[in-house]
Amino acid sequence: MRMTKLAGKTSKKIDGEFNIASQKLLLRSGMFRSVSDGVYSVLPFGSKTMDKLLHLLTRELEQRGFQRVYIPSDKEFEKTASLTLRNDMKSYKDFPISIYDIFISQREKIKIKDGLIKSKRYTNLRTCSFFEDEEALIQGYDDIKNLYKSKLKDMGLNIFTLQSHNEKRSGARAEEFVYSCNRGDRKIFKCEKCRYKAFEEMSDFHIEEIEIDDKEIEAVYTPDIKTIKELEEFLNINSKDLAKTLLIKVKEEILAVVIRGNRELNPYKLASVLDVAVEDIEMAEYEEIDGSIETVPGFVGPVELQGVRIIVDREITKAGSLITGANKKNYHLKNVKYERDFEGDLVADVSYILGEDKCPLCGGTLNKEHGISIGKILNLDKINYIKNMLYKNKEGKPMGIYGISSYMDIYKLISIIVEENHDKDGIIWPLALAPYHVIISILNTKKEDQNSLGERIYNELKNKKIDVIIDDRKERAGAKFYDADLLGIPIRIVVARGSSENKVEFKLRWENEREELDADKAIEKVFNILGIS
Repeated sequence: MRMTKLAGKTSKKIDGEFNIASQKLLLRSGMFRSVSDGVYSVLPFGSKTMDKLLHLLTRELEQRGFQRVYIPSDKEFEKTASLTLRNDMKSYKDFPISIYDIFISQREKIKIKDGLIKSKRYTNLRTCSFFEDEEALIQGYDDIKNLYKSKLKDMGLNIFTLQSHNEKRSGARAEEFVYSCNRGDRKIFKCEKCRYKAFEEMSDFHIEEIEIDDKEIEAVYTPDIKTIKELEEFLNINSKDLAKTLLIKVKEEILAVVIRGNRELNPYKLASVLDVAVEDIEMAEYEEIDGSIETVPGFVGPVELQGVRIIVDREITKAGSLITGANKKNYHLKNVKYERDFEGDLVADVSYILGEDKCPLCGGTLNKEHGISIGKILNLDKINYIKNMLYKNKEGKPMGIYGISSYMDIYKLISIIVEENHDKDGIIWPLALAPYHVIISILNTKKEDQNSLGERIYNELKNKKIDVIIDDRKERAGAKFYDADLLGIPIRIVVARGSSENKVEFKLRWENEREELDADKAIEKVFNILGIS
């Protein structure tokens, strides 16, 4: 390839502010280009790197029996894959079946300042596997998890996995691949003492049991005092002394959820407890509450609350005496105790962690960190979203089919590779992912001896199937060096004044040293670095 023919020029400046350094570099280097808010085109340099990255991953998948398909669905990938293959899974002899595809997915929530990491559309490597029983399912899950962990480690990335909410099968196993980044959008709590680490929405925390006194329940007049903040000021108390009762709608059912006043309801935990999707949970409008629930907006409480199932956050059971709504206008109740004054139909962990909470394992301090999730594995368990999706086992008995799926966001993966491999001058591509292995910079294209030597080196490398690009532009030397560093091409051969003596300058992108070599020695050194004989 010749720089004079290349689509996608470099630039010193880009429009817009970005939170993460890699996003500026990917745009300045001409690998990607913004065409509208959150939408990016992939240009030749980006396309070559993305192809190499996908090849590294899909080659490993294919070696483990995965076959490439094209599934024409974004949000219902697993269901469409199941429908596509249901007639190929009639006997125990048909298992396992594993497929993958590469799809342009769409994201509902975008962040302009996060660039490709939160782009509206992105390249998504998706897999789906089907198994005859739970034992094979567990093994298949671990296999795909270890495959990705191994390949990401080979790329020099410090990636860890965290338990995640399973939006496809509530309560079932799910994990995400996470890159630690202080500008990342995912909040993580990590213990200072032990190895406990979890996403904010999955975080557990230590609960201290408070000694309960024997004071009787007491009604308190609270005129037009409806909010937590108003109650704090009116009664001169702390929000943690309160228990708030939230009326929520799950599908068509109204539920009451009791949590401590200083906490927020965690819909991910609640969805797992109720075995529903997070999208099925919403705050109930008082117009939706029929006459069977006797309460008053702003004064809802769990004591003698009728006509509704009550879910109690586990912290409430150990919180001692609390203040709650009285289900009566302008009144709250003091000294309310769980079990003595009310009970729940279900007790569970349904609240978010707070910054001052302690580790659930050792009681140590939990620190908040940030990360970027680049991929996810989901256990689909026994597939139940397609009627009569069964196979016959060895005894001829109809049995359910088990499945797992995984996703890898290639835009995010490229972004964190650049985040991990750059300096003040630009990208430093690992050899396996560099769009080109070698750049030949001809400093003065008006000089025939420089052109001739540059072309000879270029052709010799091309003949060995090496990815090489020649900078044959009529630009200043400084501009050519600037672009070579920005693009991050691993090996740079500079053809300049020494060309008349067959001499070139040889430099590796990750080193500061330059050395003058005979052109043939430089070619030989390229072969050695790339392992070409």
